[in-house]
Amino acid sequence: MNKKTLLFFSLLCFCLQLPVSALAQCKDHLCQNLQNLLFAAVTDFREFRTNASPGPDLSVAGTRIPCQMTAWANNVPMYICYAQISYMSAETWYANMVESVRILQPTWHLKIDSPVADHFVDAGPPDCEVPATEGPYLGHCPLHLQITKQTDGTAKVYLWMSSLSSPYLVNRPPGPPLKAAPAPIAGGCDDFCQGLKKVFEARTSAFEQLRAAKATGGVSDATIKLGGAAECDVNVTPKLHSSELGAQYVCYWLEASAPAADTRFRDLVARLQVLEPSNWSIREDDQSEELAGAKVKAWCAVAPDAKQEMCVYLSGESVGMHIKSWN
Repeated sequence: MNKKTLLFFSLLCFCLQLPVSALAQCKDHLCQNLQNLLFAAVTDFREFRTNASPGPDLSVAGTRIPCQMTAWANNVPMYICYAQISYMSAETWYANMVESVRILQPTWHLKIDSPVADHFVDAGPPDCEVPATEGPYLGHCPLHLQITKQTDGTAKVYLWMSSLSSPYLVNRPPGPPLKAAPAPIAGGCDDFCQGLKKVFEARTSAFEQLRAAKATGGVSDATIKLGGAAECDVNVTPKLHSSELGAQYVCYWLEASAPAADTRFRDLVARLQVLEPSNWSIREDDQSEELAGAKVKAWCAVAPDAKQEMCVYLSGESVGMHIKSWN
């Protein structure tokens, strides 16, 4: 059996998994248009990419949610929709989309995470995994939905559907070989740990002792630079929706690969969790860059009075960390 015949039978098998009566069960155009999108994903969105024909409209009644074709970093095509709309409309859209997915793909599993007012859903065949930041591989969930509530009463809504038949949809390449565990450090804290502790302690004095003598536009080089960081600075930072000014210590890392960046991210989170006071609250977000589709992972710890926080961000091969203080 040649590759073309094998691909045909693979697509045929997938189409047979889509319920024949699904269209009759759909209660509205949103569900019907989602079904059209699922069928288009089976053929690598060929009609959208070659004929430049408009894709399915996944808007909610009275509110437009624009969509477009794009591609992940690993060249797998995807259809992405994004808008910032009223929170009530976002909740309606989310509920209708989840119901439609369950009608159209009853064999799919939905991984749902709903912290407070936000909702994150990854859907696909049983045991599918959430795609990496560079894009999906075989075995990854093809459909993602999310809404994230904003402080102004609106919400950002996202949907992306990855191709189910792209030639770039392959097995994920193996990661770099594991490095030998470093020798134990006396007292359990290496140089990186010691530097991070000093930075965290310096938040109480707005990082004054960490500012280099030379400053430009309110930005100073930090006298403590954490290992591997491309840059570490101390600068002024405004508080969200406030005229209050504070100070922050910021570092950036540019890694050689997404797996290496993910390792850096998890290492920083583990180190900050050791420093985090017990009464601080933790927030984890998995968001998407507007229209690009690349995921941005964030971990934050915030003081009870919201006057201090520390966050770590992961996007592709980049990792960022900031520790802020508005004392």
